[in-house]
Amino acid sequence: MVPLELGGVAVDCAVDTGFSGGVMVTFPLFESLGLLSRLVPEEYQAVMPDSRRVPVYTAQEEVVVGPLRVRTLVHASPRLERKLVGRGFLRSVVATLNGPEERLSLS
Repeated sequence: MVPLELGGVAVDCAVDTGFSGGVMVTFPLFESLGLLSRLVPEEYQAVMPDSRRVPVYTAQEEVVVGPLRVRTLVHASPRLERKLVGRGFLRSVVATLNGPEERLSLS
């Protein structure tokens, strides 16, 4: 899990390297942060394990992880209840996995 802050709200997100996007949050959080009024023009769809495609809303926003501030794409859909950190976000940081301690460090 990666504890991050989005618009002043603390969110714990699972790391999902199969997710190509930046950060996925719940639709109610996305909406409450006013991100629906700042959508990017590109269309984005989540591809589910059963190959279904789910359209998602996407906005660009600053995400805070400890001392790091990363501008990334934030995604949400009323049909998904996931909170994830994907490859789009991870490309902006150095991630170190300590397997024995089950700890992920970002810098």
